[in-house]
Amino acid sequence: MSQPPRPRVVVAGASGFIGTAVCRALAARHEVVALTRSPARARTPDSEGHVAWRQCDLFSARAVTASLEGAEYAIYLVHSLAPSSRLTQAQPRDMDLILADNFALAAAANGVRQILFVGGVIPDGFRISPLLWNRREVELILASRGTPVTTLRAGLVVGPGGSAPRLLVDLVRRLPLLALPSQAGSVTRPIALDDLVRALLHCLGQPETCRGAFDIGGPESLSYETMLRQTAEVLGVRRRFLRLPYLPLWLVSLTARLIGGAPSALVGPVVESLPHDIRMRDNPVQRAIDPDSQPFRAALAAALDPRSGRLRPNPRQPLRDEDRHCIREASRVRSIQRILLPPGQDAHWVAGNYFRWLGGCCWPFIETELDADGRCEVRMRFPRVTLLSLQRLDAESTPDRQIHLIVGGLLSRARGPSQARFEFHTLLGGRYTMAAIHDYQPSLPWFLYRVTQAVFHLLVMRRYQDRLARLAR
Repeated sequence: MSQPPRPRVVVAGASGFIGTAVCRALAARHEVVALTRSPARARTPDSEGHVAWRQCDLFSARAVTASLEGAEYAIYLVHSLAPSSRLTQAQPRDMDLILADNFALAAAANGVRQILFVGGVIPDGFRISPLLWNRREVELILASRGTPVTTLRAGLVVGPGGSAPRLLVDLVRRLPLLALPSQAGSVTRPIALDDLVRALLHCLGQPETCRGAFDIGGPESLSYETMLRQTAEVLGVRRRFLRLPYLPLWLVSLTARLIGGAPSALVGPVVESLPHDIRMRDNPVQRAIDPDSQPFRAALAAALDPRSGRLRPNPRQPLRDEDRHCIREASRVRSIQRILLPPGQDAHWVAGNYFRWLGGCCWPFIETELDADGRCEVRMRFPRVTLLSLQRLDAESTPDRQIHLIVGGLLSRARGPSQARFEFHTLLGGRYTMAAIHDYQPSLPWFLYRVTQAVFHLLVMRRYQDRLARLAR
């Protein structure tokens, strides 16, 4: 007898340590499409043949919409810490907003029944770290286009390739004496990767009963100091711990980066969360995974390579050198600025206002010309040379999103069809507009571009940010 068709699940951010485990668990009963920004990973076939890997530029709304075609469910595990361009003039939190909105729009356009997202537990009180607030903004954006969203808010996830447990292991391995700030006594609920995957599978296919946010964690509430002590026991090493009454968090972050070898993009968020106790709110998802949940010690031991005593590598690790080479060869630029939007305005207004303002801002050297067909020319006055030529893409532009293709000019390598574009993208109910340049390839030699045009563009955009902030006030 013929088997009923499997429901299609699209996993964005599938090449990370959580995404790899999720795809493996889904493959037994679902048709899995795994999205990755890595061209190297997309070319590598799945060893078991159950997952279809697809390269997708999540910064392109058109590409995301095509990738979600036919999907019943979607899982969003994306963050912007990994580089995607040779030069990035953007905060990760701003890139995250654009990525999430593109995904939400694509899900709505394809009739996706449910989006599942892994965020961070929000502590009690009024002060929230920038990392957690960013995760909260992503939650809001994913839910803003009408698709039911299930958010699992997890603390420290313990599994092979996890960045936070790797930091704990490296610090314990390399430091015989660990000086800890008083904030290391704050309590959290680490969760094993397998338990997080079980929670996702429990919620998948239940868009109504599992709609909203759910705190999930392991069976224990542990302080960071206790997790370090248990890490030493699992590694079989003796370490001394010294709790100091005062130790600046910037010094803790610097030590972790220098000794642990972890990047600042990882260490910063972990250190920022130290002063907060994490208390889980009771919910049906947590009760569903409680009976078989793993304690921290067992989860960490399972994540270690028994031969080396190190945490098993992140699935992305073998591909990073090839990905860096591809990024360098393409020599593309991404620049994103978050603009506070004046009340009652939208992206259409911002785009026109910016191009008109640009000529006055750079007078008497630069002039701009806009026509009724959406063509914009940015020229030097003396000599009269076109620096950049842009054409509005009317078929994909809306009042909340204006897309201008960079189609030519002395400063661009674009000739004919081009992926380079300047977008104005309104988010969060009209609170912000993101001014973003994607896939731009400068014609200047790279070293010269970095110290001239790139700096000039950033200064101009910051001046425009200040202008609109004054108008908004």
